[in-house]
Order: sequence, then C-alpha cells, then structure tokens
Amino acid sequence: GQFGGPQQYDPKQLRPAHYNMNITDYHFDVLSNIFLQVSKEMGVDQPTLMDVQVVLNRSRADITTGCTVRMELSKKKNAQDGIDQLFQRLGGLDGVMAMVDRLYECLGVDKRVSHFFEGAKTNAIKRSVTDFMIQTLGGPAEYRGRSLEDSHSVIEITDYHFDCWMQNAARSMRDVGAEADAVDEVTVVLEPFRKQVLAHHYK
Repeated sequence: GQFGGPQQYDPKQLRPAHYNMNITDYHFDVLSNIFLQVSKEMGVDQPTLMDVQVVLNRSRADITTGCTVRMELSKKKNAQDGIDQLFQRLGGLDGVMAMVDRLYECLGVDKRVSHFFEGAKTNAIKRSVTDFMIQTLGGPAEYRGRSLEDSHSVIEITDYHFDCWMQNAARSMRDVGAEADAVDEVTVVLEPFRKQVLAHHYK
C-alpha cells in the first residue's frame, strides 16, 4: 500500500500496532537500510531507491512514537518518585532475584546470545549481575565487580546483542509478574548502560 500497490493497509493502525514495541530510530534505520540493500540487490535504480527511502521515512514517527512516549513517561516517574519505588514494585530482593534467575534461563536458550552465557564462570557472573541489578534498581546490594567497560572489553558484542539482552530482560520481568509500566521503567534505567557495555566495540 505504501508504494502504490493493490494491497491496502490503514495507516491509522501503524501507531497503535507498534505502541508497545521498543522500536527506536536506531531499529527503524537498521530495517530501512536492510530494505534498501535488498532492493538494490534486486536491481532497483538509485533514483527509485531515493524515493523508497522517502516513503519509508513517512512512517517513522508512527512506528517509533510509542516507544518514545513510554520511555519519556517512565523517565519522569523515576525522577519524581525515586528509583527505590521501582525496586519495591518489582518485588524487592526476592522479585529482582527471581527476575535475574528467569533472565538467565531465557538467555541460556536464546541462540542469538546463548554462547555468551556458557562456561565455568557463568554462576559467578550471574551473582555479579544480580548484585548489579539490585543496586541499579534501587536495592540494598553493593556491586563490587569490574566496570562494565572492562568486563565487556574482551567480548565481541554489538548493539544487536545488547538489544537481545534487553528483550530477554523485559521478557523475564513479565514472566515473573512485573507490570508493564515497571518493565518500561527498568528499560529506561538500563538503556544508558549501552554505551559502557559497547565501549570497546565502538573504539
């Protein structure tokens, strides 16, 4: 429908359909670039590719606005109410520990990233991650591990792998009963660590 074909799609459905998806401009650009690359490989000429990009960008706001609005609301709530309220809404120590347990179950069967979570040190790393999550989400634990930059410097990870981890974190929270608003607020808290985790990748 977007390109004038016979298949029609109501553009009014784009925004509600994507509202609860964590699709940012980064993800939109990745998908657009893949679409353009495939079109180029199919022999589409450059002027047409430029037109395709214009058409795709018309839907950017409808696809990314939901994530933007939800994240902004979560930032405001964390700023107004304090991070400790989030820790309590997640179920306190028991709730966050249950979430990390579920997270490692999910990571262990996710073929996109499971190879990062194998080996003799997995349990020790999990304990360290648990302390980090409890401290970061407003709990009483004190994280004493290495910096995120240092601990990830020898691992070949990209934004793709970080997104996979974040997806599994959101799923694990939902699986242990966290409310949708709390999941968004945790996402807001964890997302800024992307730069530290991927610091080596971008050097």
